[in-house]
Amino acid sequence: MMNPDSLSTEDAMLLLNSLRKVGPVSSNRLMDFFDGDPVKIFQASEKKLLEVKGIGNTIINSIRNKSNFDWIKKERINLKKYSTNFISQANLPPSLNEIFDTPVGLYVKGSIPPGPYISIVGTRLPSHYAKKICTKISTELAKAGFCIVSGMARGIDSIAHESALDSNGKTIAFLGCGMDIIYPPENLHLYNRITEKGAVITEFPFGRRADRSTFPMRNRLVSGFSSAVVIVESGSTGGSLITARFAAEQGRQVFAIPGRVDQSSSLGCHQLIRDGATLAGSAREIIEDLNPSLEQAQFHFSTQDQADDIKSANASRDSFSEIEKKIIEVLEKESASSFEDLTHELEQSSQEVSVSLSMLELNGWLVKRRDGKYELN
Repeated sequence: MMNPDSLSTEDAMLLLNSLRKVGPVSSNRLMDFFDGDPVKIFQASEKKLLEVKGIGNTIINSIRNKSNFDWIKKERINLKKYSTNFISQANLPPSLNEIFDTPVGLYVKGSIPPGPYISIVGTRLPSHYAKKICTKISTELAKAGFCIVSGMARGIDSIAHESALDSNGKTIAFLGCGMDIIYPPENLHLYNRITEKGAVITEFPFGRRADRSTFPMRNRLVSGFSSAVVIVESGSTGGSLITARFAAEQGRQVFAIPGRVDQSSSLGCHQLIRDGATLAGSAREIIEDLNPSLEQAQFHFSTQDQADDIKSANASRDSFSEIEKKIIEVLEKESASSFEDLTHELEQSSQEVSVSLSMLELNGWLVKRRDGKYELN
């Protein structure tokens, strides 16, 4: 058996965080029972450990495992190899110490930027509409001074991180695996960009692969770290809804971006709005709603900025041809329409409609979907 008397407080915290079958709730119970001293946990007798609520033989065997000391040596090597720091519970951001299942500690690669923090999450398979609105909202929030927090998953998470970085903003990614595992693997470049401009964070030790239990644990940190969570697009089930539930339980504000009523990918956000989430259609609305609760700084969009946006949009429309204006009007009413239906409804030649559609698409006003229908961009 390892010699518990040789453990430093930092090593004891590192080990407690890594123990299999010992989650954050059990770890916190152990810490409370032993007066916040992690070394005492590994020095305690089996009889003493059994006095802790919820601690049985499986957890005790994990605590008293003979290989623990060797594991610490290897983990220390990995921390240096991957330029990663381990911060224990006493040094966690205050927001994470507010949640029920506070992590024992976190592995951090990079530097945690200053807040305020806001989480943006959503589906891994976003629609064109969701990609556009996520990019716009993430960019504007980052430019307003918010640090964008997400889970580096495919889809909306990645778009949120990339938008923040592209606008020279701040971002944090929480992983559902160890720091040495890039998941999804195609996000290696994004992982490196985030560590240069912000931080990649995980509570899982090196070598821990993602599984069905690690993603919900990751999601509670995404929500718990932030003042609010923005759900951009979600079906009726999915990880982003789990994050929204955690946020509500943690007392964080939940914003949901409405989508099209005829798309299943909008069902989750619409259900959240029915359940009491705040409907949001822009970064301006989110900032105005959060402004009173933010002590770090005050954010606002001036009425002049808003007037200039409207004026710019109207000026662009003034340059449309009559057919282009009619196409926009149809798509605003019907959401999406095929080339044949547009030609029939506008009572114009197919050549004229085709040219107008090409010009609108070229200028970024609309896109052609995979099903062949056109929709506003």
